[in-house]
Amino acid sequence: MKEIKFDIIKFAYIEKETPDVSFIPMLLRRKLNSFGRAAIYTLYKSFENENVNLVFSSDYGDFERVKKLVKQRKEEGEISPTGFSFSVHNASVGLFSLLEKIKTGYNSVSAGKDSLPYGFLEGILSSAKIPALYCYTESLEKLQSVSVLISQNPNGKYLLSENNTGSSLNGFSDFIKFLEGEKDSFSCDLYSVKRI
Repeated sequence: MKEIKFDIIKFAYIEKETPDVSFIPMLLRRKLNSFGRAAIYTLYKSFENENVNLVFSSDYGDFERVKKLVKQRKEEGEISPTGFSFSVHNASVGLFSLLEKIKTGYNSVSAGKDSLPYGFLEGILSSAKIPALYCYTESLEKLQSVSVLISQNPNGKYLLSENNTGSSLNGFSDFIKFLEGEKDSFSCDLYSVKRI
């Protein structure tokens, strides 16, 4: 794996509580549940009104909404088109791109329990030419969302490299501690990121 230096320009996270997203137009805000509100909230808190590549990841996506659709299909024989459109894995980042008129592409990563570290890796790799805004959101066991604005920089303060140690610190709390400076590294089986 090629080593990459980069900077974390800005980040925001939320756990457990549904955030205030009153800055979103009411018509769209009404369609968001706690999963969508958490993702949109952290995306806006990390965004700097510039052209970015967007990357989104989640272990299970909007589980609450998908569960409701499966029940609706079973009981009524059909599902709500609006409910379906907001249940797709990347609906939150898609809505954010529409609200901010972002015309660059975006990637969506779903890698089970490794969605956070592999989504972060995709965010780093996507920041080569323009900054990348990476968002991870999950709501299966508890609501949690983090967004990070990343930019590759030859003089960057962070280094992405191959993980040669075999150790892995890649949970949500590990990632937050790394972003806040409480831990010097964040790693999974494939890579390691360190402060330099």
